[in-house]
Amino acid sequence: MTAATVGRRWRAPIPEHRRDVVVVVAALAVLLRTLTAVLVNAPAGPSGIGAGTRAMVGLSTAVAALAAVGLALTADDPVAGVGLLFVGVFGLLSLVSGAVAVPAAVAVGAGTAAVVVARRRSLTPVPTVAVGVLLAALAVGLASGVGGAVSLRPTASTLALVGVAVTPVFAATTGRAVLGGLLAFGAVVAVGLAQPFVTGAVTLVGGGVVGTALPVVALAAAGAVTAASAASRRREWLLLAGVALLALAGVPATLGRAVPFALGVTALVLREGAR
Repeated sequence: MTAATVGRRWRAPIPEHRRDVVVVVAALAVLLRTLTAVLVNAPAGPSGIGAGTRAMVGLSTAVAALAAVGLALTADDPVAGVGLLFVGVFGLLSLVSGAVAVPAAVAVGAGTAAVVVARRRSLTPVPTVAVGVLLAALAVGLASGVGGAVSLRPTASTLALVGVAVTPVFAATTGRAVLGGLLAFGAVVAVGLAQPFVTGAVTLVGGGVVGTALPVVALAAAGAVTAASAASRRREWLLLAGVALLALAGVPATLGRAVPFALGVTALVLREGAR
């Protein structure tokens, strides 16, 4: 439902079709950050997070936050627009001072929820459940990291991975896409059994995953590959970027991961509303 149907005077400043570019740029920034973190902190390489990795985390967070602001300017619903502004503005503020970490975490979670509420009528039941899992992952993740409830970190990891695993419900999957997902599942399980230390290090550094079973990680890989394959074949770039953001952001236990994760959730919700 648009703002016009309920009597609100609201016009999106930026055309809706520009969403793709905004979110794709953010997804590329997060991809670069993830590759940098994994390569720099690979088990065979140097340990610890260097200045270069920290800079990439800050840069990708800033790009994702700016993308949320840009996405807000394409929203035809004022509630969704304000929610996205909360995600973007507080995401940027979190880079300026650690003192705003808790308010920023609340704003990112609440802003994402506002977008979902604003677009709830455009979501069919199955995607609604998937979005619910993603929102739960965001809330529990921020509580485990920013909120200090460390014991919730394994639960947050599992919820985030399950959320990625169910992203194919947003895509018109094909047999080839499902086959790709099955191959990804098998590859992750095989590598995980053969090289458990390497697999654990990569998932920890690249995705912040803690205390989650290997099959759940494999399911997340399968879901991401399936959804991404289906989206790329149909050239649905907003869907592809949204899935990439969720998969690459990892467990949203820090604001650096939560901001791109929230952007991924809102991108999928807005894309469903525009279908």
